[in-house]
Amino acid sequence: MDPHAPGRSVPLPAVRLSSCIVATAVAVSAGAHSVAAAAGPAGAMGWWMAAMAAVCLTCGAPLVVGRRCAGKAAGHLLATTGAMVLIHVVLLTVPNPGAHHVTVAAAGAAVSMAHAPAMLAVMGVELLCMMAASAVLRLSRHNAAGPALPAVVP
Repeated sequence: MDPHAPGRSVPLPAVRLSSCIVATAVAVSAGAHSVAAAAGPAGAMGWWMAAMAAVCLTCGAPLVVGRRCAGKAAGHLLATTGAMVLIHVVLLTVPNPGAHHVTVAAAGAAVSMAHAPAMLAVMGVELLCMMAASAVLRLSRHNAAGPALPAVVP
């Protein structure tokens, strides 16, 4: 059967698919952080989110060189999103140092209640980006292996 016949889908090469997945994950992550920066309260938290949006965009830098660098971009995306998830967990759990007349437990609860919905949403996006990066790394590992070498008979 002809794969180019009407009604048949043409398979997308794995290299192109990998670069599309990484580019989409980078755009979604940067967008989520930008929305969190704009929608959240002004101050340090907004600047944190804006800085994280800029860091998200650096994950796509290897894609500018060429599509064959999707594995490198995916590795960078995986490491960056992992670090960002940890930063979000720390920001959710560490109490606010600006609360002078409140106990540490109450201050921690106030911080996590104020930013919890946005932080959890951004963390969910980051976890999805980690899954996408993992899939791309898996695809690029298969593509990098290439054809099997012929056996050498002594």
